[in-house]
Amino acid sequence: MLRIYVAQISTYGRIVSTVAEAAGIKHETVPTDSKAPEHRARHPFMKTPAVEITDNGQTIAMYESAAICPYIDDVYNNGDLQPSAPLERARMRQWMAVTDHYVFPLTEERLVLPRIVVPMMGREPREDLIREALPAIQYYIQVVEDRLRETPFLAGTAFSLADIFMYCTMVAVSLTPEGKAMLGQMPGVQRWMQACSTQPCLEATRWPMESEIKG
Repeated sequence: MLRIYVAQISTYGRIVSTVAEAAGIKHETVPTDSKAPEHRARHPFMKTPAVEITDNGQTIAMYESAAICPYIDDVYNNGDLQPSAPLERARMRQWMAVTDHYVFPLTEERLVLPRIVVPMMGREPREDLIREALPAIQYYIQVVEDRLRETPFLAGTAFSLADIFMYCTMVAVSLTPEGKAMLGQMPGVQRWMQACSTQPCLEATRWPMESEIKG
């Protein structure tokens, strides 16, 4: 049993859920305020997601999706989402890190949150901050596009954890008008998103507001 402590709608919550779906393990999402005092015991830096995995009476607590997802895949999915070849596995880790450190933070903070979440809270987004970020967002997505013109998936020839990390991030971007326009100019990303969208593990975790992605 996997419990995922995370915000109610979360890109990284979806990433962990998707890997659990691929592994075929029972899981539940527990809506969590990352600033709540009790959450500090799960994540000392008070971020989400954090997880608890109960197996044979033993409970393992873990945080950081870059650690959680390979562990689930190794233990419960025979490592099927991780290439066996050293170079492709290194590429997988590289693109997971690109998502973690570059693409997700910028797109989340400067596009997805202000364009989608802020209006849901009855507030007006800072349009100047969105405009300032768009050139950098365009550049980051172009880097992904350049890779996907070379190879079917981010790590190489096979769907991997790297694709799950980046795909969930790109779906959130696609839900904004600016992101949708950018992605529409990226044929490599469009082809790849269509291929990823047919993966059963990603179909199972589709967001209610997620429009069908077509190439």
